[in-house]
Amino acid sequence: MTGRVFVIGASGVIGGAHMRRLAGRGLPVVGLSRTNAGTGLEEIHTDLLGDTTGSPLLKDVSHAVFAGFVAADTEQAVRRKNAALFDATLDYLEKWCPNLRHVALLQGMKAYGSNLGPFKTPARESDPRIPGGHYYDDQLDSLKQRALETGWQWTALRPHVVIGPARRSPQNLIVVLGVYASLMKARGHRLDFPGPEAAFDIIYQATDADLLSQAIEWSGSDPRAAGEVFNITNGDFFRWRHVWPKIAAVFDMEPGGPLDVSLNERMVGAGESWKALTRTHQLQPTSLDQLVSWPFADYIFGTTWDVMADTLKCRQAGFLTFLDSEQMIIDRLQELKALKIIP
Repeated sequence: MTGRVFVIGASGVIGGAHMRRLAGRGLPVVGLSRTNAGTGLEEIHTDLLGDTTGSPLLKDVSHAVFAGFVAADTEQAVRRKNAALFDATLDYLEKWCPNLRHVALLQGMKAYGSNLGPFKTPARESDPRIPGGHYYDDQLDSLKQRALETGWQWTALRPHVVIGPARRSPQNLIVVLGVYASLMKARGHRLDFPGPEAAFDIIYQATDADLLSQAIEWSGSDPRAAGEVFNITNGDFFRWRHVWPKIAAVFDMEPGGPLDVSLNERMVGAGESWKALTRTHQLQPTSLDQLVSWPFADYIFGTTWDVMADTLKCRQAGFLTFLDSEQMIIDRLQELKALKIIP
């Protein structure tokens, strides 16, 4: 990379991790979010779906990373709003980034219908689109068309369950795990798996945030990645049944088995308990709803079908980084403790 990197979605676990990693190596990077993302790095605060403002920092941007998302009450509204958000982003990039060369679009396994029920596994990038489509499809089609018009290069990356430190990214599994375990320990409970037995035994996968950052950087520098879609995971698989005792050990708790409950219901009123834990352990002050989404947790722990992505394509194209997912989960939980995000 020869120019500045522009990260749209700087407040999320993906965007924040990418900014920190690049800045840690002395590379110029600027982030965009609607509010202060708290990265401590150069940021632009604007609403891409409202009145937008540019910045002189964008003149030398050569690579853009889109990791933005906007929530809505219905799937139809989610699709409409996120397609509109990405179209607005492309307009913004074309207006304010005259030296842009490459756009990395972050997607995920929902492109294969992983959220809808059992699907073809291992999922491959050549698999047909799901019936009815997804906003990922809308965004990718828009990016391909804009690239034809502008001469930009592009790459789409599909991770699953991105794990890294973040205080304001509620759909971050590692923080969900850490907060859930901490609350259960404070209540004097063992660490039960909050889902059905079938979910305890499925084959699952994850993507470390720093590994994904490396993949993003690779996608913008290796010609073999241009104009392609890649699954990006740690490269291995795990079952909750096998890693659960190790998670319990991090918190010095007795591991339990599957307990088919809704955390969205079980955690009603837990905000006050979290405030007490924050005071007692001098944690970074963050409200519970900023840390975790219990409906997201119910979705993750309620998945009763295998979630597996084939990563042969990215390896054949030159991205060879991989991690042990079970060890990553333990390491990331310890990191959250060290950062005083969880007790």
